[in-house]
Amino acid sequence: MNKFIISFVVVVIVIIGWNGSITHAEETPEDEQLQEELNELFESEDLERQWQGLLNEYRDFMPLDQTDSWRDIISDGSIFSPSDWLSGITAFFLNEWVVNGKTLGMLIFLTLLSVFLKVLIHSFENQSVAKVSYLVIFGVLMTIAVASFHQAVTYTVDAIEAMSHFMLSLLPLFLSVMAAFGNIATVAFFNPFILFFTQVSGFFVSAIIVPLFFLSAILHIASEINEEYNVSQLANLLRQVAFILMGGFLTIFLTVMSLQGANTAVADGVAVRAAKFVTSNFIPVVGRMFTEATDTVLSASLLIKNGVGLAGIVVILIITLFPVLKVLVLGLIFRVSAALLQPVADGPIVNMIDWMGKHILYIMLALLMVSIMFFFALVMLVIIGNMSLMIR
Repeated sequence: MNKFIISFVVVVIVIIGWNGSITHAEETPEDEQLQEELNELFESEDLERQWQGLLNEYRDFMPLDQTDSWRDIISDGSIFSPSDWLSGITAFFLNEWVVNGKTLGMLIFLTLLSVFLKVLIHSFENQSVAKVSYLVIFGVLMTIAVASFHQAVTYTVDAIEAMSHFMLSLLPLFLSVMAAFGNIATVAFFNPFILFFTQVSGFFVSAIIVPLFFLSAILHIASEINEEYNVSQLANLLRQVAFILMGGFLTIFLTVMSLQGANTAVADGVAVRAAKFVTSNFIPVVGRMFTEATDTVLSASLLIKNGVGLAGIVVILIITLFPVLKVLVLGLIFRVSAALLQPVADGPIVNMIDWMGKHILYIMLALLMVSIMFFFALVMLVIIGNMSLMIR
């Protein structure tokens, strides 16, 4: 099922780009003037400001030749170079390991120090001194783990807010153009629907999902410290509840988008087709000229709409990609540390490091869930606009 969804999205994007290239080849001076006017509709200071912020932070890792505007990223095709993206992602991934290398070193050093104290614990005349030292080291490791978890949450929340801000700036412009093309039913439904989920997604992750994962991690660590009061089952329950909520949230969004999107596309196409029939048949001469002129305008403007939609999809992917890699590196640091230290330091400390690494990766899944929602929303809006035009 996942392979089918991925293949479907790739084919849709390829078809959009292919149709855009054909339309571009048949442009006339009137079409070029129309495209310039439509380009002015998509000029937004908020969108440009956010795009420039992305460039300032990640420009060295993105294959971009033209970066004057966020709408120019697909004009020369450099953004679609797999080899350039692979080298950029690899460089960013390795850079994150270097940046977070201090955390990895601290985890390994303090864990080995705790092992050393545990070996010498019976050598002290006063064993309480060794136990206190062991607990101090455990507390320091716990502090590092919680700080890393908070850092992962910050990356996730900031990325979701950036995607939400971008969608809130793009959707009014995009939907207004769709309404001008006759997609009245589509705009009437998707405008409040997408805006609602855009606003709710950030609150849903930060106020519900993140606390559930954090409580689950803390309860697992508490169970490792004190085996007499084991609360691992409660921790598992909280984690399962978080996953169920994420799955339900994503399922509702995708189901409603798919089913209602197809219905509104058909309704818009039939309504416009009926209007064209009445105009061309009941208004002599002028009516037919008007419908032909309308078809010309719609066909020429389809390139702009698809291009802006594809550019928006690429920007959403860029906003998601780098925070996902940051959270992934943090999670892998804890998982790798636990794997390396288990042969020599198996016990509560290693289990604590491993559990925190798992829950940092769970936070990454929450970020991917929201990015899939926004990605699918833009793809569906582009497809629905094209479907209604085909029905006409």
